[in-house]
Amino acid sequence: MKYQSAKQLVLIAGLLGFGQTVAFAHDLSGSLGVASSAVDYYQVHCYDDGTGPNGYLEVDISDIAPINAPKLSIQVIKDNTATNATDPIDGDAGHSPTLTVYGSADQYYQLTIDKTAAGIENYAVEYHCVTNTNQHTGTDIQTITDQ
Repeated sequence: MKYQSAKQLVLIAGLLGFGQTVAFAHDLSGSLGVASSAVDYYQVHCYDDGTGPNGYLEVDISDIAPINAPKLSIQVIKDNTATNATDPIDGDAGHSPTLTVYGSADQYYQLTIDKTAAGIENYAVEYHCVTNTNQHTGTDIQTITDQ
């Protein structure tokens, strides 16, 4: 593990030395149980980690194996408004359209993941907080409900 981290640092340093912008994303894997009503609920906190204040949150979801009938969706909720995206094809390498939800410098976003019918479904979510100058900034996530 330390070897992998050292390799990543060398790669990042090299890219920065050549004037490249490095984007950092966060990955979350989870599973929804058999019930059609199963919902996973998370809270993402976007904040200034020294890179700059949060401008927006980007998220997408991939419906991964097993391949079952239900479609998976992700919702981002901010200020009582929800934005939704659905992965249209289960088990492929694709994902849902990316949701971009604008916020304030120190913003909390609610994420919910649900499905259209009964059956176990696994998912992968990519999420990251970004400044208005397109730099990755502070990103934390907390599990609220895991069904």
